[in-house]
Amino acid sequence: MNFPKNLSEFLKKENLKLERKIAKGFSSEVFLVKKGKKEFALKIEKLKSRREEMAEREVENLRKANEIGVGPKLYAFDLEKRIILMEFIKGKTFSKWLFGLKKNKENKKKLEKFISELFLQAEKMDKLGLDHGQLAGRGVNILVKRNKPVIIDFEKASQKRRCHNKTVLESFLLKNPFSEITKKVKQILD
Repeated sequence: MNFPKNLSEFLKKENLKLERKIAKGFSSEVFLVKKGKKEFALKIEKLKSRREEMAEREVENLRKANEIGVGPKLYAFDLEKRIILMEFIKGKTFSKWLFGLKKNKENKKKLEKFISELFLQAEKMDKLGLDHGQLAGRGVNILVKRNKPVIIDFEKASQKRRCHNKTVLESFLLKNPFSEITKKVKQILD
């Protein structure tokens, strides 16, 4: 696999083995890496990225989120090399998980518990003054690990914007009449 020199150096320094690319975004790529049997997610900013201080912002915001038990655990980073090493969340995106649920009592309880925990995490972020900024949409920044929510991707989060994480999630899950996600949530909860 062909990857930047700064990634090779970081992998060697941290004694990590590159497994595979797991995500590719506009300004960064995420790889699954291993140290022994332990898996991690390694995020590296693309060399041609025009996002200033993306790695710095993500590290700062993820640290804040981790203080309140939100997000993947931050393990290491190298801001000079534009690399962040964090917990690998083995699970599905929220939307894939949701559309895999059938309407029954067990899944109704499962979804109610999931939404309750997700709202609790959003409230904690609101109180902390950390606005995620990308919780709605296709549901890809919320992963499901053992039927519990894990909010990911804090590079565009802000401690300066007015916080409205819970309000955004309420609209995304329960109020948008045009959203397939809202329709599916209501179908299971009704």
